[in-house]
Order: sequence, then C-alpha cells, then structure tokens
Amino acid sequence: MLILLDAEGIAARAFASASEFLSDADLSLAAFLVLDVHMPETSGIALLADLRRRGVSTPSVVMSGRSDPAMTNAAIRLGAAMIAKPPDDDTLIGLIEAALAESK
Repeated sequence: MLILLDAEGIAARAFASASEFLSDADLSLAAFLVLDVHMPETSGIALLADLRRRGVSTPSVVMSGRSDPAMTNAAIRLGAAMIAKPPDDDTLIGLIEAALAESK
C-alpha cells in the first residue's frame, strides 16, 4: 500500500502495531488514517474508538477481509469508512484524496 500511495504523491508511514503508532506518530500531522481490523494487539475499530475518545477526529478508513455488518456499523459510528481488503486502489485513493481536499 505504501508503494501505491507514494506513486500517487501521498506521503505515508506504516506502523507494525497500534502501540507503535500511538508512541511514534505525531497525530497532529496525520491527515488520514488507514486502519486494519486485524492488527497486532488490538483491532482497528478499537484503536479508532480510542483515538476518538482522545479527541482525534482525523478522517479514517478501516479495512477488513470479511464482511461483518456490526463491524461496518461500528466504523461508521466512529466516522470512518469501511472497505474490503485488499482495497481497490481507486477506491482507497479516492477516499484519501477527498479527505485531503476537504481539510484544505
């Protein structure tokens, strides 16, 4: 995914786990978050819920390899889009570009 984002001119960083992200990322610099439902230590939904409790409102998308209406509803309640994994390149780039344009 980093290769795709780089090819589109979108600067991105990847993190091995939620705790690495929370300890290393400068959340004030993040313009968009791409989270996976199945992450080491926690789920992308749980991480997003934690971020929202902290007041982080960064636009986000949560990816999942399986369809689960409850998980989709949880993501939507947290203000995130839910997409299938592997993501369609055009769909993912479209979500990111729309969020970046909206933040300008």
